[in-house]
Amino acid sequence: MKKQAVLMQSKLGLAIALALSGPLAYAQQDQAQATSDTTIEEVVTTGTRLQGSAAAVVEERKAQAFVADILGAEQISRTGDSDAAAALRRVTGLTLVDGKFIYVRGLGERYSSTQLNGASVPSPDPTRNVIPLDMFPASIIESMAVQKSYSPDMPANFGGGNVNIRTVSIPTDEVFEVSVGTGWNSNFSDDGLTYAGGDDDWLGKDDGTRALSAEMRAALARYQESINTPSIASSEGISSSEAAAINRQLAASLNTQNEVYSKSLRPDLDGSVTYGNAYEVSDDLTFGFLAAVDYGNSWSNSEESELVLGIAEGAAAIDQASESRVTTQNVELSGLLNFGVEIGDYHRIETSTIFLRNTADRVEQGVVETPNSIDETGLSYFDTETRYEQRELLTNQIRGSHYFPQLWGFALDWQYADSRASRDAPGEVFYRQINNRDLGEGVGDLAFQQTRTATTLQYQNLEDDAQDWRVDGELPVSLAAMEILLKGGGQVSKKARSSYSRRFAISAEQVANSELRNVSYNDLFSDENLTDGEFGFALFGAPTATDPNYLAAQQIEAGYGLADIQLNDDWRVSGGLRWEQYTQVAAQLDLRTMRVVGDVADAGRVEDDLYGSLALTYQLNDEMQLRFGYGSTVVRPDLRELTEVIFVDPLTNFKVRGNSELMTTDIDNFDVRWEWYLPAGENYSVAMFYKDLANPIEAVEAKGTDSDRVITFLNGQSGEVYGLEFEFLKDLTLLTDGLFVSGNLTLSDSEISIANTGNVELTNNSRRMTGHSKYVTNLQLGYDSLNGEHSASLIYNVAGERIAFAGVKEGAVGIDDAVEQPFHSLDLVYTYYPDFNSKVKLKVQNMLGEDVEIEQGGRLIQSRSVGTGVSLEYSYSF
Repeated sequence: MKKQAVLMQSKLGLAIALALSGPLAYAQQDQAQATSDTTIEEVVTTGTRLQGSAAAVVEERKAQAFVADILGAEQISRTGDSDAAAALRRVTGLTLVDGKFIYVRGLGERYSSTQLNGASVPSPDPTRNVIPLDMFPASIIESMAVQKSYSPDMPANFGGGNVNIRTVSIPTDEVFEVSVGTGWNSNFSDDGLTYAGGDDDWLGKDDGTRALSAEMRAALARYQESINTPSIASSEGISSSEAAAINRQLAASLNTQNEVYSKSLRPDLDGSVTYGNAYEVSDDLTFGFLAAVDYGNSWSNSEESELVLGIAEGAAAIDQASESRVTTQNVELSGLLNFGVEIGDYHRIETSTIFLRNTADRVEQGVVETPNSIDETGLSYFDTETRYEQRELLTNQIRGSHYFPQLWGFALDWQYADSRASRDAPGEVFYRQINNRDLGEGVGDLAFQQTRTATTLQYQNLEDDAQDWRVDGELPVSLAAMEILLKGGGQVSKKARSSYSRRFAISAEQVANSELRNVSYNDLFSDENLTDGEFGFALFGAPTATDPNYLAAQQIEAGYGLADIQLNDDWRVSGGLRWEQYTQVAAQLDLRTMRVVGDVADAGRVEDDLYGSLALTYQLNDEMQLRFGYGSTVVRPDLRELTEVIFVDPLTNFKVRGNSELMTTDIDNFDVRWEWYLPAGENYSVAMFYKDLANPIEAVEAKGTDSDRVITFLNGQSGEVYGLEFEFLKDLTLLTDGLFVSGNLTLSDSEISIANTGNVELTNNSRRMTGHSKYVTNLQLGYDSLNGEHSASLIYNVAGERIAFAGVKEGAVGIDDAVEQPFHSLDLVYTYYPDFNSKVKLKVQNMLGEDVEIEQGGRLIQSRSVGTGVSLEYSYSF
């Protein structure tokens, strides 16, 4: 039998072929099945895989009435990005922050909304309202649409843009694909850190060893949430010594065997399985399904340093300095199960169940200088912290599409989604030991402190439930030379959140100093010592008013009308109005009394308004068009930001406090974009945008004490963002067959004005917005062999410096804003296709060996090594 045909898409027929065949992977399946029964002569044409993958999404972008960018599955695969967050940084004007959150056009994650298949989804992040996009593995994504200009069929909570993640759908034929991969990082040359209970959590789920003990849960209910000795004595009517014995038994019931040790890191491991099929039950009934499971187990090892700046004696000074090693094990487990039925040619119903679990087991250990030790010789502290964080999202969606030709071509789409996001952080452990060496001199003799917080253990749980209903109708109307599409619908979104946190401390105030020196954590906090009344330990765990315990709920009811009018061959006008009523309640909860802190009447707010948009498209010729757009939108405070509770941000380790006085941000959005689409798959675009913000919300540093950095939120008086975006894809076959280059560049600026308050006094009251980069660049140099067996891409990404948080001042002395430095990312992806069914992919990431760095006042205040990563993946489909 002859070699299977290599059917590369031709330049001219590219869009047609993809439009007929659907996603490229399924098209290759169909082609492989056809060649199994028929001998076809080999055909080789001059196209590229990037052109092939880009054609369908380019056609979708071209047909949009509003400014949007589309990223397809094959484009994501080509750049080697493993999740939605990493992939979206390739889109024009988007930057990736903390590896999880996307900033659109320089606006922070709060100004970008996320949808999953068009439905709102809850967030498991305790300090942010948006879902971390690293939770979505690339394997379940069919495409992602980033809409940058507002349209009334979208939620009005729209700032920089809206990201709609569209998961893989029901196939037209049988699909079966398996993949397995491994990876290694240059930082693996150093041993990592781990602890008992941190080695074998291969499913990303705690086996119960970290969780709050049953004895402690019963005691909290019995003793009205405080397990301090006086509370126990009062509740039980017993003596103080008897209550102390109960208190010590409760301490022993906690998991205090958390000794940290070094170990060699294993290579990363990942794999996935996908299977789907479609069955023609009858002439008018087709049933299909798709199931997918994706698993990953990876390690990161880094060296980190940090300075906390303060003001002393009229000048900026170092309040705290630290150097540490951080090891994190990340386990990702996702599953997708879709069912669909097609009734005739005009009706389709589909369900989707998506489960995502992302677990980070983080261990940090290092030397720190505080105000108590900076001026002392031979004195520092050795800190150890373990933090286990399990994030989950489970969503069930059902949606339908119906077309009624007998009703003048009326079309109806509907959807219901029920989702739950959760964050479980059991047994976060911290302890500090005295080190008889200075920072930079290593670790010497260690001694635990004779304090009330010799070790602390914290338990946090957050649940976010959401329901989303929406219905959309479309009706085409022809009037003389005009073609009109009338669209309208409604949406109801509900969200409820509960957050609970308990913190316990074991006091060593009565423990002899000799017992605290040169002793391991496990030996010191053994059950024998904890229960020994003569040893001196005591447990403390009464809630405080600032603990992150709160209840919150949000409901948005909306209706909209939209008209899309094709006036003639040249002009297209789209616009409409959306009405939204927004109701939100966020109340701090006192666990001691299980009552709301403060006046319940002040905990809620209700707003309703109209939001409009207008988009004009002028067709210059068959290949070129010009777009104009305007939209009025809002950005609202999230559920947690309206309470005064204090959280520790799991990404930055900063304390974060809400502000009940926050107001909604109103935004006027303006867009202009010129687009040129050539038959060969080449395309070019230039865009201008301007956003005017009233009462913009910003994260700022509040006044703290010594090394206690606290971040809070304020409304500025005004803000603006403006810029230019350039994008291109150019075929370089004139140099050599199969070579191409693509990329984008965003040049922008912003300004915000914020007044000082009693709690916040800023160094710069007018400055760029937090998180905004003046430039963002993506470049890709790609090559595809004409025989279809090899493809390669060299990919570069960089975002300009951006303010991490604003600097504060005391009197006339101020500290400059903290600025994150540009991270120059250079990645290489090579893929070998030995046959139609299999491929081998090699990725080298961060080839330049860049580190993440933040500077403030000419000092490097934060640094984190990233290392160079190498991964290898093999996949087979049949």
